[in-house]
Amino acid sequence: MKDLEAPLQPRVRSANPRIPPPVARAGWRMRHSLVTLSFVLGFLLPSALVGTYMFAIARDQYVSEVSFVVRDDEATSLGLLAGLGLPSAGSATTDARMLYEYLRSPGFVAELDREVDLRAIYTRATGDPVFALKQGASLEELVAYWRRMATISVDSASGMIGIRIRAFDASDARRIAIALHDAAGRLVNTVSGEARAGTLRYAERDLAQTEQRLTDARLAISRFRDEHKLMDPQAALNINASVIAGLSQELTEAIIQAETLREQGTADIRLAQVQKRIEVLRNRLHEEQQSYVGASGDNTSFSAVLDGYTKRVLDLELAEKSYALALAGVEAARSKAGQDNRYLATFVQPSLPETATRPRRVMITALATVFIFIAWLSVVLISISNRDRSK
Repeated sequence: MKDLEAPLQPRVRSANPRIPPPVARAGWRMRHSLVTLSFVLGFLLPSALVGTYMFAIARDQYVSEVSFVVRDDEATSLGLLAGLGLPSAGSATTDARMLYEYLRSPGFVAELDREVDLRAIYTRATGDPVFALKQGASLEELVAYWRRMATISVDSASGMIGIRIRAFDASDARRIAIALHDAAGRLVNTVSGEARAGTLRYAERDLAQTEQRLTDARLAISRFRDEHKLMDPQAALNINASVIAGLSQELTEAIIQAETLREQGTADIRLAQVQKRIEVLRNRLHEEQQSYVGASGDNTSFSAVLDGYTKRVLDLELAEKSYALALAGVEAARSKAGQDNRYLATFVQPSLPETATRPRRVMITALATVFIFIAWLSVVLISISNRDRSK
């Protein structure tokens, strides 16, 4: 009997005992049904709803474009030097930034709404709650909606502004673009006019100040002349110097004559006369050298009077030059005030679109599908990870 028994088969062992035995064949379980259901409800259905809305419900939108730049005649001559950092490019960028902030401001949106009735234009697309403005929208909601429908781009290098206006009707888009362009021009003219008026106002104020300074300088010289009874101290100084030079010359001649008479041994009346003349000349010369000016009889020296007069003459000259410069500044400001140096240069006029180019249905549907899939996949992976971790 033992010989008829089948030999026992040896047990097969794994070469590496650390490797676990193979798992059994996986079957369809409840979690697989849940993942499939979530794929249908969390991805296919939302993607289909987005596509249906974009291609069946969303209203066509027309885009009107307008482009312009703020030009300044004063900065035109600096165009070749703009690369050196001169202020022409900076001024254009500042103007463009000012217009950008203004065209997006609540005040402008309210003004534009009163002019073209934005609420009526953007609520016209009934049945499109995503892209149309809701009825009875507040100003804040209208401003937020306007910033979506009006795309404003600014070139920081050149200061050019490009604007794209979207609307549900081609004529409405062009009408809004024209109103926006006109409002931008009015703002530039207003700012430019205020700047010219301010320049003229400051120039006239400087002129009034320099005119008062000139009047004070002239009155100071007049009071000085009345006080010292002297029209021109410099002329008096020249006359005094001429008198002293003449007296010195006569005194020298008289001294030489007296020395000559003494050497000749002559003791007649001529020598006495010459000596008397020398004495008179010396006294007179001393008086001229020590002379003082001043009608009031004070001890003001001639040099002090001359210094005071020179100072007043210098003040008068400076006042006259300042007045001349201020007067020229006023004339230049008045001439500039009559010119429109800063203006809006439009190189792309508001266009009338013929074909609706918005919304971009294919792109929006594709992006929405991608994001929905990523969101669904993230939720599924997180759920599976939490289930495995809890085991």
